[in-house]
Formats: sequence, structure tokens, C-alpha cells
Amino acid sequence: MKKTKHTVALALAAMLACQPLSVYAATFADMNQAPWAGAEASINKAASLGLVVGETRNGKTYFRPRDSVSLSESCQLAYKLLIQTGKAKADDSVTQKWTPIMNAYGIQSWAYPAVSYCLENGILATSNLSGFMKNGSNLPATREQAATILGRALTKGVSSYTANETTTTFLDNSSISTEAKPYVALLKRVGVVNGDDSNKFNPKKTLNRTETAVLVTNLYGVLEKATTPTTPTTPANPTISTQKGTVATMTNFYVNLKDSAAYYMLASGGTTITLNGSSATMSDVVKLYKAGTSIDVTLTLDSSLHITKLEATYKETKKTKGSLTKVRYNKTDKEGSITIDKDSTYSFTDKDDVDIRIDKKSYSLKELYDLFTKAEDDKATIEVEVTLDNKGNLTKITGTTKDSDSSDSLKGKISDMSYNKSKETGYIKLKGKTTKYEIDDTDDVTVKIDNKTKDYKDLYNLYDDGDSTITVTLTLNKKDYVTKITATTSDSDSKDDADGNVANVTYKENKDTGTVKIGSKTYDIDEVDDVDISITDGSDKINNWEDFYNAYRDKKVMNVSATVKKDEISEITGKVTEAKGKMKKIGNDYIKIEGNYSEKSFSYDFDKNKTDDIRVSLSGSSYVNKIKTLEELIDTEFDNDDTLNLVLKLDKNGKITKISGEYK
Repeated sequence: MKKTKHTVALALAAMLACQPLSVYAATFADMNQAPWAGAEASINKAASLGLVVGETRNGKTYFRPRDSVSLSESCQLAYKLLIQTGKAKADDSVTQKWTPIMNAYGIQSWAYPAVSYCLENGILATSNLSGFMKNGSNLPATREQAATILGRALTKGVSSYTANETTTTFLDNSSISTEAKPYVALLKRVGVVNGDDSNKFNPKKTLNRTETAVLVTNLYGVLEKATTPTTPTTPANPTISTQKGTVATMTNFYVNLKDSAAYYMLASGGTTITLNGSSATMSDVVKLYKAGTSIDVTLTLDSSLHITKLEATYKETKKTKGSLTKVRYNKTDKEGSITIDKDSTYSFTDKDDVDIRIDKKSYSLKELYDLFTKAEDDKATIEVEVTLDNKGNLTKITGTTKDSDSSDSLKGKISDMSYNKSKETGYIKLKGKTTKYEIDDTDDVTVKIDNKTKDYKDLYNLYDDGDSTITVTLTLNKKDYVTKITATTSDSDSKDDADGNVANVTYKENKDTGTVKIGSKTYDIDEVDDVDISITDGSDKINNWEDFYNAYRDKKVMNVSATVKKDEISEITGKVTEAKGKMKKIGNDYIKIEGNYSEKSFSYDFDKNKTDDIRVSLSGSSYVNKIKTLEELIDTEFDNDDTLNLVLKLDKNGKITKISGEYK
């Protein structure tokens, strides 16, 4: 397969590799994703100079070397270059001055100081801001846009450098905009940029973070050598100031205080954070803020007004426990309330972002209402604990369902079960029940299957195969943990229902007849229109026999339950657990694929805030920064006419948990 050429950075990589580097540790965990050999040295050089930083997740720091660089980030790099080389100073009043303008154009708050500086000093014009954002997202910078910003920063930092050329020596000079040409020519003249192997600049292409690391380290050298400061760039006693107040807004990157227009960024060298006197992370503080907690902070700032120490304090929240006795939900206004023990009522709406978790599963207000209604029908109770912030606002609801007929012994068919091999724990759920009966230690549970002594994993494997209907009698201790399981199995042929994966589907369209094989049993369908079908397929539904047949031909894995009466199926319900097809589009929180047989497109969602939990493997290679890496691989490394065949694994909610694929 043909690899995309790297234009500016490849020509500079060799140059940079010959330069002596400061002592630093290679701490980025995703250097294996760098777009070319030797790029790690450039990235680490930029990091050691304080020009770029990584993103810390789960104890590891990631650089995201293939991610594109936005226009806002280009301004941030220019600003950092001038600050780090002593050619500019941070000025909070400048940020405050330009904040209304940036608000009007939707510029993200973390970029305020850098963009404000560029506006104040003529590196940007106000009209340029219209191209920074689209639908709330940062737009990537083209090579000529980044060159223009960095070139103007160079002329601002060192007055002896001028940008007065009206043409360049690149073969695609005619493709470079009139505005950009003087600055592209300047950066070429001082050795910051070069062309590709064909002496082309490729002005309309975007830059990735690795290429930009090369650019800024070269420009840093130019700025640093331009003049020799008469005083040390780092004072012996650096200016330190403090700010105190209540948090108005905050993210993992900045803090804004009430009655203040300033946005204080975390220091690139690290920030010491405490929460009520104990060591904490920024994520810990942000989580409390998002939950509605009022947080007071004391910020220690360096001379650039970046936060070197953040001391956060808050008042402890209140918690109430009891039985859920009423749930109200207004579908029109999407507001409602819960009542605990018939005397404590808490009102809230979907917009209040209340974290609701029952039996360790996340629920919306509407879903909680449906769950409570079903629990009442099943004569079950929901035990909950509610959390209130210091203003009395509801922030969290956690609970468990408990069947009213719960006793030392329960009997029924298994509807769901789990097995965590590493922790030796699990649970069993019975049909018609809402309670999950927990197994504290699978090795301590006595298991008999058809009068034979077995292990818990044997029972789980039998259930997971989907070929048998399993009836169990559960013995519980005083804590409602399962201590004994007596199971019997019988082939699903003799039962009134069938559960398992769909093994085969046929369809005679001219006669409206067909067959379906579930587990080991095949059922004849005399009239396919008489079968009610409801199978969740990503963001769509399979609700007729033709679509059911096409889903099977598309090699989708469907786990279903069928209602059988006198060997005839009247209803099929279930979900798609694995989807296959050609890659059509990847979005912010979804992937669209085309069925290889049906040639219809289907969309499957993923949680954009939990992409670290998604495993990605393409052509036998695994990737760390999954979803973004997938997008980058498609966009930058492979020809547009390549076909990417994907296999998407889905969880119980139909969301993507694993991605694998091959390029053809």
C-alpha cells in the first residue's frame, strides 16, 4: 500500500537529529505511533523545551503524534515559543481585553491567552477567527496557515527578521496564498521549513503533531540565537503570585474564578494539586465541579500566570438511604422526581446531569421510571442512596434491586450470568426477576449440573454457548450471596422458547416462508409476516424478516430469544453483538459500515469519553489512542481507494467495545 508523503517534517528530521539534545526522559507511551522513524527525537526535543505537552490518562502520558494541529494550537505554539525564548511576556489584561471577541467566535477557553496575544500583536486579525471553529470543534491548520502564524511570530519576536518576499522557490508556489507567501519564504530562508522530495510545500495539507514538533524546535533555535539576553532568561527568584476564589468554570487544563474574566492554565511543567488537604488529581477536582459541588481554590501562579499549585476545598456532601417508593417522569418537560421511604422527595431534570446507577448500570430519568414501574409489577424493591451537594442539589443516585420473594432458595431459568475469571466473581440473574445474585468467590460455590459435580466456569461456559436452556436452584446466605447452584439442562427443542445465537436464516421471498436456526434447533416459518421481530442493531432496529435475513447474510452475530408455541415461532427479540462490513464513515461518536451483502449502511455508536476502553486492531496491529488513531490511519496512511473491512464488537447497550479490520 502506498504511504502518504510527509512534506515539511521529513526534510527537517535529519537536520534535527544532528543537533545536541538536552537531557530528558522519553515519557510518551505512544511513540510507536510516530509517522516516521526517528520522529521520537524531535518530539522529545520539543517536550524538553516546554513547547509541547502530552495527555495523561490512566497513569500514562500520550503525545498523539498523528493528530492534526488546530489553528488555536498553532497560536498556542507561537505564544509558547515567544514566551520560552524571552521575546514576549504573559499579560492577563490582554486576555481580559479580547475575551468578549473570542467568546463571540466560540474560541475555547484554554486558548484565550495565546489567541489574545496574537490578536493584540497583529499575528492574527479578528476576521481570521471565523475559520477557527466549526460546530464547537477546532478546525485543523493547513501548512500555509501555520507558517503564516509562526512567521509573524518570528517577525514580532525579532525585529531584524522581515517578511517582504512576494514569491517562494517551491515548485507549487502558485498554490500558496498571497498572504502566506512572505512568511513561507521567511521560514524557508532561515531554515525552519523545506519542501518534500519534489520541492513542493503542499500548502493546503494539514500538519500533524509530530511535524509541528519539528517546526517549533527549529524555530526555537532561530529565536534563541537571534539575540543574547543580557540577563538570565529565568530569574533567580521568579515572580510568584496567588489568586483565591470560588470556581466558576474549570476543565483538566484551566480554572476560571467567579467575578474574574481571566482563565488560568495549568503549568506545562506540572501542577501540585490538593483536595481538602490531601493529594489529588485535576480529574478528581473537575469531577466534583461537574457534580455541582461548590469548590474554593487558592492558585499559586508563576510569572506566566500558569498554575503551579492548586489547593481546592469543598464542604462534604450529604447522603440519604432508603427504599424507592415513587418515581415521577414528565415526558414533555423531561423532568421528574424520586421519593424515598414515602417522605423524602427530590426533584430534578435530565439536564441536571444526575449520575444514576442501579445494579452498577447507568440510567436516565426516563429509564429509572421504567425500571421502577417494572419492579412494582414484579413486586420487587429498589434500595437507593442519594447524594446531595452542599447546596442541597441532587447529584447521584446509586441502588440495587431486590425481589420481594427473596429467600434462602430460589428457582428459575437463567436469563443472564457473568464470570470474572481474574477476580473469581460473578452473578446470576433469573427470568422474571430483576435482582442480580452475586457470587463472592466462585471457588467457594458448590455447583451441580444434571447431578454431576462441576465448577462455576462449567456452568458459565454452558450458558455462554447458547445451546441449552438451564434451570437453576440458587442457595443464598444471609448476605444474599450465592453459595450453592443446582442446575438442570434440557435441549431447547423440548421447551416453549429458544435462546442463543442465530446459526442460520433462509427466506423464500416468492412464498413468504423461511427457516431460522437458534442454537441447535431449526424452525420452519410458514408465514414470515406472522413473526414479530425486534432486534437492536446499533442505532437501528431489525423488525421484519427480510432485514433479519439480510443481517444474517451480512454475517452479523445476533443473540436472540424466540417465543415458540407448538414448534412455531411467534416472536424473536434480541440484539446484534457483532457487526461486519465495509468502513463508510467515522464520526465523533459513531462508526458507519456497509453490509457486504445488503450494501446498506448501518451506524454504531461509541462513548467518545471512554475511547480508552475500546480495543483496536488493524491489519494485525494494535493501537493505543484507538478511535483517533483509526481515523488518522484512514486519512493519512492509506490510499482513498483502499477498502477497510471492519468487525465491530458491541456491548449489551449496542455500543462498540472492540474494533478489528483489514485493508484490501
